[in-house]
Amino acid sequence: MKTIHYLYTSIFFFFCFFFLSIFIINGNTIFFDEPFYYWLQTFPLANFFKFFTDFGDKFWLVIFCLIAFILLKNRKKRELLIGTMVVEAVLNILLKYFFSRERPSFPHLVTATGYSFPSGHMMASTTFAFLIIYFIWESNLAKIWKIIITIGLILYVILIGLSRIYLGVHYTTDVLGAFCISLSLLSFCLFLFRSLK
Repeated sequence: MKTIHYLYTSIFFFFCFFFLSIFIINGNTIFFDEPFYYWLQTFPLANFFKFFTDFGDKFWLVIFCLIAFILLKNRKKRELLIGTMVVEAVLNILLKYFFSRERPSFPHLVTATGYSFPSGHMMASTTFAFLIIYFIWESNLAKIWKIIITIGLILYVILIGLSRIYLGVHYTTDVLGAFCISLSLLSFCLFLFRSLK
């Protein structure tokens, strides 16, 4: 993908986040927030999601970042990894306090504190996973391995998002908003990284 396309991608996902946030600012839930939660509840996956959701919290993301940092030999890519993840963490805190959206009134199957929008687990896992996907496709790995790892990381992100909704600690829009702003941020960071390089 050409460098300028990363900027276009960033703008596209930013506007997706912007339009979604308009409903949040007005204190509304979108029509699919509750129905999607209740639909997920028809599946007996509580234990699975309780286990899997932990892989999106700060502890595991730090472990994943350390592993990636060690495996990455290029100093610039290491700086991109750490810099992007730090900016993501700060941005998530700022956005949560700006919107100050209370968590859903659904039964919480895990402990969750703080505000709801956008989902911190989803922002961190999306930013990390798609950055690793970028590194993978920039590497010399065989194409079949690139595809397999990409599919695995996308599934990881999807399952993290579903787990936060299933466990009752986030609305669907919290997860979608986190996904959009994460891809906007990451695309912009990649645009700057490639432009400077």
